[in-house]
Amino acid sequence: MTFGVSGDDGTTAVPAPHRQPSALHIGWIMPPFVRELPVGAPDADSAAGDLHTLATEFLPNHSTEDQYLFALGLGAQLEPMAEADVIYAGLCFLETEGRPSASTIIVSQVRHESDDDEELLTSAREALERRYPDDDYQRVELPCGPSLTRVGAAGFTIAAEFSPTGQDLPFPLSQIRVYIPLPGTNEMLIFGLDSPSQEAWDLHSELFAEVLKTVDWGTDQEIEDYRAMSQRTPVAAVEPDEEVRREVHWHSSRLLEAVALRGHTTGGQEINSVTCTPCWGKGLRSPCSARHSWRVTGVAADDLPASLSRIASVVSAHGWRAEMTGGGDGLRAWATETAEQRSAGYSFAASVDSAAGVFSAEVTSPCVRTSAASDSVFG
Repeated sequence: MTFGVSGDDGTTAVPAPHRQPSALHIGWIMPPFVRELPVGAPDADSAAGDLHTLATEFLPNHSTEDQYLFALGLGAQLEPMAEADVIYAGLCFLETEGRPSASTIIVSQVRHESDDDEELLTSAREALERRYPDDDYQRVELPCGPSLTRVGAAGFTIAAEFSPTGQDLPFPLSQIRVYIPLPGTNEMLIFGLDSPSQEAWDLHSELFAEVLKTVDWGTDQEIEDYRAMSQRTPVAAVEPDEEVRREVHWHSSRLLEAVALRGHTTGGQEINSVTCTPCWGKGLRSPCSARHSWRVTGVAADDLPASLSRIASVVSAHGWRAEMTGGGDGLRAWATETAEQRSAGYSFAASVDSAAGVFSAEVTSPCVRTSAASDSVFG
């Protein structure tokens, strides 16, 4: 298909059953809880099996009929996606403070006629502004290169016969579109986020932003060169500098205060250099972050269950976002833009083992490759 402005996602669907393969190998890192739809399934049976698995996982306590209808609804989207050159589609279901929320992430790879990426983004913005004049537009410099973002609202209407109220029911959606030219080609990636969950929009858009930071590509030769270089050059261990160690210890101390558990704290002063997940996914192996792991042992079993919710309450009041993991036995939190400046980019994970009387925590510093100030809306 070719890039245009006639569709909701800023593209014009022109079926391309024999689309030429890209000259680039393209990838990104998607969190495991974002479940992929089988847009690239080799046949109908394979797609049906994948959809059945998704339906039973997402609706475990619903009837077989409900699961079937859910899978049927997802399946109806596969052919239009294929015709629109969608190369990835994922569903994200999250729960915040007991409230479920959902979003979809879709990636299209489309062709265009421009030989200049800057000119392409300029003309794309002009065309999109004519079609979506109320949306917000911004040029964003992602780690992979320049892009154009469009943030706005859309929606659809549930017909009266399917509506619980018996009347037509409008269904608003918040959405983001990010247009990323692929260098040296006449191709563009379009990343899209849609969510009906207004109260959890910030969480889903932050997740989307983190995915965009991992987008990367390379030619066959670049990949081969990297493999050869990595085999010849082992990565030397690097100790975190004193300033990083001091800041990590400070954040660990604040977390320990929030835990407020009686027991024996182990973990000491050891802070390890690590490579963050996005950098590792890009093939980078040199350390870019620091991590402090520690535990509180000998804790009374009755004291542990409330410790995670207590931490979530404390850090949320200071500009951090927290979410429960592991069926309620774990917690992960990260500093948002409203947290104090020294916490920018920091995150931590915590878990409890009531049977063993152990509270475990890991505090991680920002990736040094991405922590520099940026004028990007995705920071």
